[in-house]
Amino acid sequence: MSRAVPRLFAALLATGFVHASIGSASAHDVWLTLSGTAKARRAVVNYGHPDDRPPAFADKVVDLFAITAQGRSSLLDGLAAASENGVQIARTKPFDDGGHTLLAARYDNGFWVKTADGGYRNATRRLMPDAAESLWSGKFAKAITGADAPWQEVLGHDLELVPLSDPAKAKPGEPLKVRVLFRGKPLPDAEVERGDGKTAIAEKDIPKFKTVSDGIASIPITKSGAHLLVIDHRASPSTTPDQATADLYNATLWFNVTARQ
Repeated sequence: MSRAVPRLFAALLATGFVHASIGSASAHDVWLTLSGTAKARRAVVNYGHPDDRPPAFADKVVDLFAITAQGRSSLLDGLAAASENGVQIARTKPFDDGGHTLLAARYDNGFWVKTADGGYRNATRRLMPDAAESLWSGKFAKAITGADAPWQEVLGHDLELVPLSDPAKAKPGEPLKVRVLFRGKPLPDAEVERGDGKTAIAEKDIPKFKTVSDGIASIPITKSGAHLLVIDHRASPSTTPDQATADLYNATLWFNVTARQ
């Protein structure tokens, strides 16, 4: 999603995680988009923000599935680095997409430690036992290729955006409700951000919508075209306390809204 300053910077500032490298490494989004025709569709793994696009690494993608009413199939075999419009992405081999597919991926962004000079390295306490701070960063992405995909499926991602109606059938001028789940339970008082994955927006101007007690946020759909919903969540202590102080989670949902007829 778009921002001039990484979204987690303020949260990291409050806990002492302040350095350009950690902001650019841990606070980026991972989101899925599409390329090619329906008969030769490719799923595209994107990393970063519209105005800051480091490479998306195929070997950090833990799994990538195409899910339809008939079941799910892995797209991980053949996932490889590619370039689109000068940006390094990870892209699947072509597959036959009937236009009713839910794509889902998990991306392990790894462990990060703070060094004595205040910088950060993509390492663990195993090699840097004296690190002052440490964290783990995990990212989860979903995308819908068209109407009547199994959008309602709960996949069990650590952090997950689950729409309550078909996003591909959303209409400009109407809200889309989504539930945010963290470890399978509704996450209240969390902010869902809305963008398109392409347009750079200053942090202060990013539309944000808070979840209520049942983890549901109402997202206004104001126009047709690509939509990217993003949620971040920090959990402390880490589930691996021997290696990290905290865990940073990021989840996205991409879909396309057609113009009202």
